[in-house]
Amino acid sequence: MAQGWLLLSGRMLQLRLLLAPVLTIAAAVLTGCAGASRTPVAPSGPTHVEVREIIVTPDDAGTEAELAARGERALMEQRWEEAADAYRTLVAANATPAHLPEYLFDLGLALEGMQDREHARDAFLGLARRFPDGPKARSALVRAASLDAYLEDWNALSGIGDTLLARTDLEDLDRIVALGSRGLARVELGDDPGASKDIFDGLELADQLHYGARDVLPVAVAQLRFALGELRRMRSERIRFEPLPPDFLDKMEERCGGLLEAQAAYALAVRSIDPHWAAMSGYRVGEMYRALHRDLMLIPPPSTSKTDKQKQMFYAFMHVRYRILLEKGLREMEQTVALGERTADSSAWIERAREAKHEMQTALDDEKAQIARMPFTEADVNAALDILKKKTTAAGAAH
Repeated sequence: MAQGWLLLSGRMLQLRLLLAPVLTIAAAVLTGCAGASRTPVAPSGPTHVEVREIIVTPDDAGTEAELAARGERALMEQRWEEAADAYRTLVAANATPAHLPEYLFDLGLALEGMQDREHARDAFLGLARRFPDGPKARSALVRAASLDAYLEDWNALSGIGDTLLARTDLEDLDRIVALGSRGLARVELGDDPGASKDIFDGLELADQLHYGARDVLPVAVAQLRFALGELRRMRSERIRFEPLPPDFLDKMEERCGGLLEAQAAYALAVRSIDPHWAAMSGYRVGEMYRALHRDLMLIPPPSTSKTDKQKQMFYAFMHVRYRILLEKGLREMEQTVALGERTADSSAWIERAREAKHEMQTALDDEKAQIARMPFTEADVNAALDILKKKTTAAGAAH
């Protein structure tokens, strides 16, 4: 029994030795706590707790920083719809005011990437209106101007040109965009003098900067060249032949000269880095030739044409003589449609070219069918035209 007691005493001693450090620490803690209760310790300073607001969407939730990073990553990877969703959420959630202009700008870029040009334009304009003095306002107006040109909203385009040109922070390249935008809008709205000044001011500035001197034109210069083509085309097409003017040959020469000058301007715009301007220009050239053909075909037979055969002969002369205009216009439309197929352009201009191509081919086929039903052949008409041409040339030389 004595041995058992010693063994038990030994174990108790071991246990006490093990617990001694723990008890010492516990006593020190209790003593410290008792001291703390008697002598309060002043806090070293205010405690800042960062609270990050969570933005909740029907599909997800996250902080502003997380959502902005997600939108930026999607934008860089051209996942346009995902980027647009992220930036729409940030704008709707009234994100940090300092970052809001950037979110609006990136929203516009995402919508533009989705080909939703109207809402992209609205996003850029909304940014410029809400933060007119911010660092993104000028760039937003420039983007909105290019979109209004696509949308053919000429009144809005003219207004953006005015707004840009009124800014004091405008850089030279932005000024070229502004002048081209307002110049094009003024052409389409019928303001020839104002359009002419803007267009030539813009081209002069581009020449001074050697901007657009290479084979491929930047969009701003292509817009100016297209606007110049529009100005020349509209002036040319104001010359009509019904009723037949007494100086028909002079008017015809003037109309054709204007057509060729317009075609030269459009041909430069075709070199644009953006195929949209090439499609617009190609369509316009084809349409000019069709319009000239149409106006010439409206000339009535001379009063000396009394019989049906005489009237048929006049019809055949006119259509065979000027068929080349319709054929040239058709070739321009075919090239424009082919361009759209190569570039996967499904814009309104490509669709217009496709419709015009069909209409012009139908007109040519109908014309040939009508001449085939007449009491003479097309070869007879060409022979008569050759004789008439020789007589006219001889008469001109004698005069």
